[in-house]
Formats: sequence, structure tokens, C-alpha cells
Amino acid sequence: MNRTLQGPGGGDVAEQPIHELSALRDVQPPAALVARVMTQLAEPRQLTTWQWLRRPIPIEIRLSPLAILGLMLGLAAMFVLIGATMK
Repeated sequence: MNRTLQGPGGGDVAEQPIHELSALRDVQPPAALVARVMTQLAEPRQLTTWQWLRRPIPIEIRLSPLAILGLMLGLAAMFVLIGATMK
């Protein structure tokens, strides 16, 4: 009789291994299957046009604290100039 315990994810966990399933560990996959899977993993996958268009495009902007300060001062000066010319 196998009792079950509550697992960390909330599911039931068997105390003892299921002997019918543990026998499957000894089964060797066919060599043709292994070669086919390894060939598919080694070759790069071709993207469709839709996948190519939807891929993320990384954009990286690096600013030092001095660059941020200069940018803020430049924007403030621009707003002062624009405000002075609008009167």
C-alpha cells in the first residue's frame, strides 16, 4: 500500500517508486532517433518572416551621472529659451 504525502507544490508525492515506471529507465532509444534529434539540435533553425519581424531588438543606452546632469541642464536651458521667445 503506497501512501501519499503533500509535496511542496501542493501535489501528492508517492513515498515509494512505482515499479512499472522505474523499469522504463532501462529502455534504450533507437539509434536512428538519437541521430535525428542530434541533427536537429546541431542545425540552426530557420525563422519565418513573421518570427523574424517579431523578434526582440535590444537597445542599450549607457549614461554616466555627468551625462544625465548635462542633459538635464541642457533641457532646462532649452525650456528657458523657448519660454523667453514665446512672450
